[in-house]
Amino acid sequence: MNTGPRKKTKRRQRFLPTAIGTTGGVALAAAAFWFFNKQAEHVVEGRADRYDMMVFDIVHKIDNPAMHRFMEAVTQLGSHAAIGTAAGVTALAMLRSGRRSDAWTVVVSTGGAMVINTLLKNIFQRQRPQELARRIALPKSHSFPSGHSLLSAATYPIVAHHLVQRQSLGTQAMVHTLAGLTILTVGFSRIYFGVHFPSDVLGGFAAGFGWLGLTSLSHTLIERRAERSWERQAAQDR
Repeated sequence: MNTGPRKKTKRRQRFLPTAIGTTGGVALAAAAFWFFNKQAEHVVEGRADRYDMMVFDIVHKIDNPAMHRFMEAVTQLGSHAAIGTAAGVTALAMLRSGRRSDAWTVVVSTGGAMVINTLLKNIFQRQRPQELARRIALPKSHSFPSGHSLLSAATYPIVAHHLVQRQSLGTQAMVHTLAGLTILTVGFSRIYFGVHFPSDVLGGFAAGFGWLGLTSLSHTLIERRAERSWERQAAQDR
């Protein structure tokens, strides 16, 4: 009878819940949304222009075919198609293994991020850096925040967590590190191709991680509520 609670306790001690959890979810969301607000102020007031151009000047000095090919592959990982596929496959895998709560968390995290991205772009309506775009077609949507950065930040950490949360801490750390590097590289690729200002990418990261914090917090609270319900039921059955 005690096997269930012990397994659940062990699961909460895994890599991402230890890093986020309840308090961490609140802290991550608060810090990320605060940073997004400051970044949005800089964009609206024009204070972001100076460092945007400084970063562009540095990044656009990198110009070689091998880098172009690598960036072209990486930037696709932040597209709606790639993000939707990653989230969908993960959610289906969770459902097949009976982890309905985990599946819904992935769906809500990614679906919510897509809605937030659209809303924010329509609110700020920042024009893209048209004269700086290179190698790939300039998207028709607005520039702030970067959708690739937002979706990657909100999706890949939680997908990685649900895929490896029952593996060893070493495996979890490795997979989450890979997810983090993927997120950063996707953001860099948008600056590299000149389709986003650096401040767009930072804003996308902030909004994405803020939503990730709220999603992780909700998932943790739901799991704990389910565990308490299970424990009460187990006590009544004794």
